[in-house]
Amino acid sequence: MLEYIDESLESFLRALAPLSAADVDVSFQAPDREWSAKLNRPTVNMFLWDIKRSTDHARTGIQEYERDGQRMRRLALPRIELRYLVSAWTSDHADERALLGSLLQTVLGHGDIPVEYVSPALRDLSPLVLSLTRSGDMKMDVFKTLEGQLKPALDVMIVTEVDTDLGKPTAAPVGDIGVGVSDRDNPGTFSGSRRVAGEVRVPGAVGRMVLSPRGSATIDPAGRFLVRAKAGDVLTIELDVPRTVIVPEQGGVVIS
Repeated sequence: MLEYIDESLESFLRALAPLSAADVDVSFQAPDREWSAKLNRPTVNMFLWDIKRSTDHARTGIQEYERDGQRMRRLALPRIELRYLVSAWTSDHADERALLGSLLQTVLGHGDIPVEYVSPALRDLSPLVLSLTRSGDMKMDVFKTLEGQLKPALDVMIVTEVDTDLGKPTAAPVGDIGVGVSDRDNPGTFSGSRRVAGEVRVPGAVGRMVLSPRGSATIDPAGRFLVRAKAGDVLTIELDVPRTVIVPEQGGVVIS
C-alpha cells in the first residue's frame, strides 16, 4: 500500500504546488550523495524516513462495511503515521527556495489530501490526513544515511488506515420475524404469526402507510417497515401512485 500513498502525495503536490512534469522530477529515493550526483533537472525529493503505528489517532471497536455487495464486519482498522522529508534540489539557490516555498504553502493549506488526488486503491479508507511536523526528533541514523548533506526540508506526516484484510462476512439482514405457539397437551394445535420486513426505495416514501390484510405500518426515515403478514398476502404501499407487492414464502420485500 505504500506505493499508493507515494502516488497520492505526488499527484497532490504536482497538481497544487504545482510541479510541472515537463520541468520538475519527483523522486522517493534516499537523497544521498550518489543520488544527488546524478541530478540534471530540478527535482523534489520525498524521502519516507519513518513509519509507526499512530497512538494519537487510534480507534477501537467494530466496523461494518460492504465489499462486492457483501456485508462485512471487522475490528477498527489500525492507523499509521508516515513521515516524509520533502526537499527541493536545483542548481540555483533562488529557484530552490521558491520551489520549497510553494511546497510549504500547499502542505499548510490542506488538512488532508483531497480525494481526487488519492489513488483509487485507497479510496475505501479514511482520508489521508496531512500535516507539517517538526524535524527536531529525526533519528541520527537517518542523518547518517544521508551522509550529512540534508538540505532544508519539510517534515510532512500522513496518517492513514491500513486494511488488514481480516474482515468477516456478516449474516444476511433479517427479512421476517415469525412467532409460533403450541399447546403441549394438544401437539396438533398450533398458531403462529409473522412480521415481514420491507424496504421502500422510492422518493417521498418516508411516513407513508403500508397496508396488509393483517395490519399496517409506517415507513420509517430509513425507508423501512415491519408489518404483520403471511406468504401470499398483498401489501399496499400508499404512495402518490400506490404500489403493491406479494409476500414471499421466506424473507422480506423491497420496493424500488
